[in-house]
Amino acid sequence: MSEFRSKGPELLIDLTEHIAVALNELVSMDDASARHVAQEVADRMAAHWGGQNIYFPMGLSVKLSRRDRQIYEDFNGTNHSDLARKYAVSLQWIYKIVKAVRKDEIARRQVDMFAPLTDD
Repeated sequence: MSEFRSKGPELLIDLTEHIAVALNELVSMDDASARHVAQEVADRMAAHWGGQNIYFPMGLSVKLSRRDRQIYEDFNGTNHSDLARKYAVSLQWIYKIVKAVRKDEIARRQVDMFAPLTDD
């Protein structure tokens, strides 16, 4: 019978390494400081969520949302085909994205008539 082996320590080590690399690359933190901060973050995450099964979403909806916003920003009213090629999606998908983002933009800009008034 094989013994159950926790991936916890490996996960914390990997998390620490990824955080340290990100700190080094994104904010030019020196290696020793980056490793110290990374270890502290990993330790705090372990203390807060230790023992729980945690699912990390891949963040695809956020990435797609950014991409969709960029497509909308690049859209000039006549370049559907160009955008489909540039972003490697179908022409129909470009139409759908433009329509959805436009709808979202309109909804964000409209005032909610039923929202309570505030004294700002």
